[in-house]
Amino acid sequence: MLKYGKLLISGLVVGGLLAGCGAEEQSSGSEPKEEPKAAEQESLNKEEVSEPKKDKNGNVELLEVGQKAESEAGTGELLKIKQVNETVDIAPLKVTIQDIKVIKMTDVDPVFAEDLSYMADTDVAELKDGFSYVQVKFTAENTTDGNVEWYDLMNVVTDKGEQIDGQLKDFFVDDSESDSVFIGKVKKEYQDGFVIKDDQINSVKLVFGYTMNGYTMNGDTFEDITGEQTVEYKFE
Repeated sequence: MLKYGKLLISGLVVGGLLAGCGAEEQSSGSEPKEEPKAAEQESLNKEEVSEPKKDKNGNVELLEVGQKAESEAGTGELLKIKQVNETVDIAPLKVTIQDIKVIKMTDVDPVFAEDLSYMADTDVAELKDGFSYVQVKFTAENTTDGNVEWYDLMNVVTDKGEQIDGQLKDFFVDDSESDSVFIGKVKKEYQDGFVIKDDQINSVKLVFGYTMNGYTMNGDTFEDITGEQTVEYKFE
């Protein structure tokens, strides 16, 4: 089944949201206008969202809650983001989690919804009406010269009790996923996407797969090296 790559974060930019202005009360013409209180100023500032920027590949990056971007698949809005930038040691691999996002899709393209329904094991009608997904961006680097087999992100678990199979329901496609073997000292980049039923999540657990020795010129030597590793992150 077709995967949709980076469609959900690329496309035309939707402008930042503008804060509304309320009417000012004035008891008499001679009295000075009352300045907004500090709490009111803070509330107005929170409604201002900067325009999203594009990365080196020309894709729109949603980095601030409230930012939106249009694409062939629909309109995406960033609901939550956790900038992680931490490394998980799954020897001999070093896995660096860059960020985790929750994105809401609206105005969903019917053809896209049809294809995605198979990948996400979700009713197509629900997807057409709009849906949310978790996006996880990370890299993995082999620190040895030997060949290493690794099946990257195995499960995503939300604090709302939802467990997602990372191997079967990832609807992003990356070159790194075309081959599970690291042939020597190589580095791969991953970006995974998983449809979720409840986007009001506060934390996610990521379960990364175990590593094992890859094939050699003398034959297969598949032996486990490091077991599964689980990390948990909370959205602030």
